[in-house]
Amino acid sequence: MRPAELSALTGHAPTTVSRYRAGKRVPTMGFVLDLIDEAPNAGFAVDQVAPRLGHPWRGAKDPSGHRNFAEFFFTIRVMAGLKRNQFAIRLGLTIDCVREIERGVLPDEALIRRFVRTFLRPDYSKRDVIAAFSQLRPDERARELRDKFFEFQDLAKGDPSRKSMENAIIEECVPMAQRIASAVAWRYRRPELAEEIWGLGLVQAVRDHDPRRGFLPGYLKARIRGLARGAIWSRMQSGVGTALRDYGFAVREAEEFLLQDFGRSPSEFEVAQHLDVPVEVVREVAQAFVASDVLYTEHLDLLMQDVIDMSLASREREGGDSNLVRRLRRLSGVDQELLYLFYFDQFTISEIAEVTRSSEADVSSGLKWALARLCSEDT
Repeated sequence: MRPAELSALTGHAPTTVSRYRAGKRVPTMGFVLDLIDEAPNAGFAVDQVAPRLGHPWRGAKDPSGHRNFAEFFFTIRVMAGLKRNQFAIRLGLTIDCVREIERGVLPDEALIRRFVRTFLRPDYSKRDVIAAFSQLRPDERARELRDKFFEFQDLAKGDPSRKSMENAIIEECVPMAQRIASAVAWRYRRPELAEEIWGLGLVQAVRDHDPRRGFLPGYLKARIRGLARGAIWSRMQSGVGTALRDYGFAVREAEEFLLQDFGRSPSEFEVAQHLDVPVEVVREVAQAFVASDVLYTEHLDLLMQDVIDMSLASREREGGDSNLVRRLRRLSGVDQELLYLFYFDQFTISEIAEVTRSSEADVSSGLKWALARLCSEDT
């Protein structure tokens, strides 16, 4: 089936479908569900397809084993063997409403009650479901902000009060953004980033936040964390790539030559004299090597040595950025986050599970699939 036909069938853009087919992006769970729901006779089954694409599949009614309500919601639908229209009828909803919840729109308490009464009783209660997902039990502050966002979104684009209300929300959330940015920056051991990222993260979050899908504090934290990670990644890539591309190979050769000549490791000044370059250049290359070693940890090297050439010479021939870096950039945001936290930030499995609000089993599985996609020739 051509991308245009898949696009018409699932409602996803043809370019996105083409990237899925080329292996340049991992299909979202929403796409998998849309495809299976719209092509029931194609022989696909969620529990068979989802794990192959790196999406965990539990197939369990226990809500505590799922990452979010959307995942739990479609899991129950699939386990019941119902298409969206059948599921919608059982719950007294429209098909569009079912689709939106599966894509992250939060249900109201009345819907949760019907959902539990229809599909989960007597094993689980509404209280069990709400207790399992923090997104369903926000604090009073988050509820108030959500009400303001609904009011804000109801204002017409040209309404002069819309901009003033946006500014009021931003001003009100400044302390929250600063606290989150400080915590995130310290978590990444880059406290100096806090002042750089809190303002931009807050503005982006207020402008892009959809209150139907959650609450601002969680969304703001995700945006600020993404900015911090992007800033660290960008600095590492630009600093490592530029320094090593321009002088790295020459500095390494000079160090090896002088080591044999002196019988000891040469100083930065001696290397600079040998190459007739400022000592600052040699120092920058040394710092870039350190940053490179942080990114390409020994553990990561051992895992991928049969697939990816990690030598400095190969990185130089490829123009600064290694094959691994280019592959990493093509991965989905979820895959990049897992690899980044585990290999660069040296988080343990349990720490990643805490940060991402996932189980340790999910983190281990996610890392395995992220590595598989990273090492795949089609990535």
